[in-house]
Amino acid sequence: MKVLIAGGGTMGREIAKALPDHEIIIIEENPDVCNRDSNELNATVLCGDCNKVHMLKEAGFEDAGAVISVTNSDEVNLLLALYAKKHGKHVIARVKEDEYIQLFEDYGIDHIISPEKRAALDIANKVVWD
Repeated sequence: MKVLIAGGGTMGREIAKALPDHEIIIIEENPDVCNRDSNELNATVLCGDCNKVHMLKEAGFEDAGAVISVTNSDEVNLLLALYAKKHGKHVIARVKEDEYIQLFEDYGIDHIISPEKRAALDIANKVVWD
């Protein structure tokens, strides 16, 4: 399956590594991150803005089975997730701020991940149970 990942930072890179049997396309704005990902990953890496329609077309958005938006911006992730959802894609989006989680849910985003919240809960459980 073709998987489009918006955000080539640590999370995007780790997701790409975890999907070795899929065709991965990463869109990342930071040229240094683009270069690193191009050298380290078996993925197509495009340097640009994931919320630009021309960039999505270049990335093969129409053929993607899943869109994963894991940039550092909740607003960017929401906009891309809504666009992908409207086009019938399976969507996974990162949310950093708690106040946005309900908004993502209300818009029907398939899967919402909040690494910061998950890490906080894991740490709190260690304090309580260890």
